[in-house]
Amino acid sequence: MNNYLLKNAHLYMNHTFLDVDILIEDGLIKQIDKNIDSDYPTYDLKGKLVCHNFIDMHVHLREPGYEYKETIDTGSLSALYGGYGTICAMANTNPCMDNVDVIEDFSQRVKKDGHVNIYTYSAITKDLKGQQLVDMDKNIQEDIVIGFSDDGKGVQSDLMMDSAMKKVAALDSIICAHCEDESELHGGCIHEGHYAKEHGLIGINNASEYKQVDRDIQLVRKYHNRYHVCHISTKETVELIRQAQSEGLRVSGEATPHHLILTEDNIKDCHPNYKMNPPVRSKEDHQAIIDGLNDGTITVISTDHAPHSKEEKMQHISKAPFGIIGNQHAFPLLYTYLVKKNLVSLDTILDALTLGPAKVLGIDAYIETNKQANLCIFDLDQSFTIKEEDIKSKACNTPFLGVTCYAKIYGNVLNGKLYLMEDHHE
Repeated sequence: MNNYLLKNAHLYMNHTFLDVDILIEDGLIKQIDKNIDSDYPTYDLKGKLVCHNFIDMHVHLREPGYEYKETIDTGSLSALYGGYGTICAMANTNPCMDNVDVIEDFSQRVKKDGHVNIYTYSAITKDLKGQQLVDMDKNIQEDIVIGFSDDGKGVQSDLMMDSAMKKVAALDSIICAHCEDESELHGGCIHEGHYAKEHGLIGINNASEYKQVDRDIQLVRKYHNRYHVCHISTKETVELIRQAQSEGLRVSGEATPHHLILTEDNIKDCHPNYKMNPPVRSKEDHQAIIDGLNDGTITVISTDHAPHSKEEKMQHISKAPFGIIGNQHAFPLLYTYLVKKNLVSLDTILDALTLGPAKVLGIDAYIETNKQANLCIFDLDQSFTIKEEDIKSKACNTPFLGVTCYAKIYGNVLNGKLYLMEDHHE
């Protein structure tokens, strides 16, 4: 039975930090108070941080079709070790998540191999080709489908996106948009800035992102649907979202840890692990994203966990695929580079990993008594180095290899069950 006592927790709950004990009975939070006595197995957390486990509304699990990159098993285990309780997988699998048969097959795979709660997006268009809408009415009926996204591709046709927005409004579902105007790309591989010029690389301009954001928000004004911008990278996008929200539109956006931490100035030796889509950009863009997080314009941090095999990724930066892994070490990196440097408060980071995505997706992330326990536990004072051999993902394509972080994970409570990342029983 899932009965145990977490003593001396530094609990983040309802926007407040509390020093308390947490009693779990039959997987439910039975009591949150000081000085709880119990005969149940007891874990003295000695002031470690406890909060609702995280929600990542943007991951690529690669299954079905690309199991050599990642699987549901390895991708969700990586998430479990990152403190995540819920992840949402993108539709760019093979076959694509664009019909009920593929979605139901994915659902069965998740039941067999998933280590955390897993949702998926239905594609917006068939095979992500932007030519024909999927059967949105049918696909959204599947319990595992939480919204619609062609992530990996921007929907190029204005007419197609208009039809999608109209349909999603009628369903009261959500479009999570990868905003990328392909007419602006020109084969670029990193941000169109000084680093690209200095190294003779084709750059990717800001307009490739914000032009589609602008188009889409105009459609939201028309249909008043729920709309979410994936992996924000430009100052213009932040401002467009801020304006839309000031009008009362149901527009939200996410930032990734890498866009919150890195700029083009951090790229080393044209290494392909610094190649992601959208790219890490200028200092001005980076500051705008941090400002957007701090002022509540950006309410979600998602990882865009994008595994690739070493053989694929370790090519010249101009030829390597876009994307890096991210869910196992997202919180330690955010804590080390943003919280410890006083750029963003701890509560802002925790909200963007829990309540923010929960609100966008329409799911729950509150800690209350008599509710199933979903918690993660981190030792904020314990440092560790990110090493390839410790990565649970099948892939290791990250620019943060060798980086020393604070906030080592201690445990993850998933649907009432306590998973300890090391043997801590007392």
